[in-house]
Amino acid sequence: MDKHVSAGSMPGRMPSEHQQQIDAIQAAIRSEAGSPRPGLFKPPPPRPAPSTNLLDHRVAEELEYIVRKLEQLGGVLANDPILLRRHAYELQSIDLMKQSLRHLAQVVASEDKALAAEQVSLTELKSRLQRKALKPIGGGEPAP
Repeated sequence: MDKHVSAGSMPGRMPSEHQQQIDAIQAAIRSEAGSPRPGLFKPPPPRPAPSTNLLDHRVAEELEYIVRKLEQLGGVLANDPILLRRHAYELQSIDLMKQSLRHLAQVVASEDKALAAEQVSLTELKSRLQRKALKPIGGGEPAP
């Protein structure tokens, strides 16, 4: 008898009750293959529509340009082991600046800036963007 052939697949032989249970479970799993399973993660929130203001996009592009320049600077500085050892905290702050500028570029380039600010993942930046103004820029009454 070939040990790779199950007892249930041999002609004239009924599979055991345990094998029948396993076959039923496998059949149920295979039948679910066509139906979508729920994902492990919740879907991302919808992104705000892009701004219709051309200047918003130009400012966002400039912010992204600054991010690229900071990446180059950080890469050069991080390649110096002595400087890296002495100024590790400062080099990490360059990375935080890059992340902040990227988020700001996304906010500027969005039509719904409040929704874009809500989607910022840096907690401190998000809270600064969403804080209430003490007094409005240019004078006048404080915002409600």
